[in-house]
Amino acid sequence: MKKILFYIALLFVVVGCEKNSYVAKFDKLPQERAAEQISLVSTTLTAAPNGWIATLPTQAGGGYAFYMAFDNEQGVTMYGDMNATSSGTSAKSYYRVKQDMGTELVFDTYNYISLLNDPNGTMGGANKIGYSSDVEFTYDKIAGDTIIFIGKKYRQPFKLFKATAAQQTSYLSGNLKTNIEKLTAFFAANKNSYIEITPGVKTGVTPDFSNTLANGKRLELTTVNPDNSVSSGKAKIANTIDEVAILNGGLVYQGIVFVKIAWKSATVLAMYDRTGKEYIINNNPVPLLDFKNAFKFNGAYNGIMISGRNLPAGITSGWNNLWAQQIASYDLNNATMESMQFRLMNANTAKLEVWFVIGGSRYLADASYTYVINDDVITLSNYLPSVSNTNWNNGWVVTNVKNYFINASFRMSWVTSTDPSVSNIGGLYKIGDLTNFYYGRAIKN
Repeated sequence: MKKILFYIALLFVVVGCEKNSYVAKFDKLPQERAAEQISLVSTTLTAAPNGWIATLPTQAGGGYAFYMAFDNEQGVTMYGDMNATSSGTSAKSYYRVKQDMGTELVFDTYNYISLLNDPNGTMGGANKIGYSSDVEFTYDKIAGDTIIFIGKKYRQPFKLFKATAAQQTSYLSGNLKTNIEKLTAFFAANKNSYIEITPGVKTGVTPDFSNTLANGKRLELTTVNPDNSVSSGKAKIANTIDEVAILNGGLVYQGIVFVKIAWKSATVLAMYDRTGKEYIINNNPVPLLDFKNAFKFNGAYNGIMISGRNLPAGITSGWNNLWAQQIASYDLNNATMESMQFRLMNANTAKLEVWFVIGGSRYLADASYTYVINDDVITLSNYLPSVSNTNWNNGWVVTNVKNYFINASFRMSWVTSTDPSVSNIGGLYKIGDLTNFYYGRAIKN
């Protein structure tokens, strides 16, 4: 019995010692740790002497970039790459750094970031949700000269990089607008841009700098394979003062991670991969995809259109004389040519559609054909003027133009103009006389 009482007493002593020796895991209260992190984020944002360059992909749309300078009065001055106003004119609003489920950066007055969140569909966003983007961001981490937040609702990474003095000066001088205009002009003049990842193999480079929800602020790389199949990759992009940044870690294509497009010199543009290797962007005189593979009912193009009274410049064809006859006929009858297009309506039927205007009213003259495609040759048959109107048979399409397409066969090919500004011209070359071809801008409708 004495032994039992001894062990019970010993047990109480041990338990008492364990309670008295407990040490709290954290040496600070949660409120103290939260205050320290708020101070860290606030100080980091305001202490950058030249401000920040920020990038933000949206969930539903493309990507966007900003310049931001935070002050100690909870004011932020910014530029954005959305449009001519946001890229050329600074805007000031307010921000807060606060504690919620974590430390948060909140833009609580309307600014350029708010455009991406606007529920009224401003700037092309969807009604109610805009581009599915945030104005409240949760602090993630600081890594060197970069501070990273995550969108509170849509979980997109909002990355801020310390700007240099030169970058700050360039933003404040309005150069972001100028740089975007230069990039846009380059790709407008070089519609068939490409790089060579493998020597001799051309990979198309197609950026879309618009704010279109489905396709805007994105970059696509496309390669036509030897079997005429197409490989492609797409990523979201944003325009900073120095480059077109490829977001979300870059565009992985053919095992290479492409991270940006930037000017190598004043006139030479290049893509760069993660290792810093450069790929000069050149231009092909015609699209990289053969016209016979592009021109299909469900292909990249299904129509060849002449807009207005003038043919695309820099091209000589027997068709030019027929077009002159058509325009002369309209001039005599006080009519205005709006457009002519040869279009594949489905897998078997094609149409020639002529739209014209008289006295402010718009009219259509059209005829249909059955077609068969064999490799690069399209053959028309079963010519049938439209029964929905009488314009075709009442002289609004001259006889020589009608006869040009009746029971005719054409070789389908791209047309090269002597004018470098003219591109994406599709042609139907008359079999038996390849100097005679109908041509116009390749379209999809």
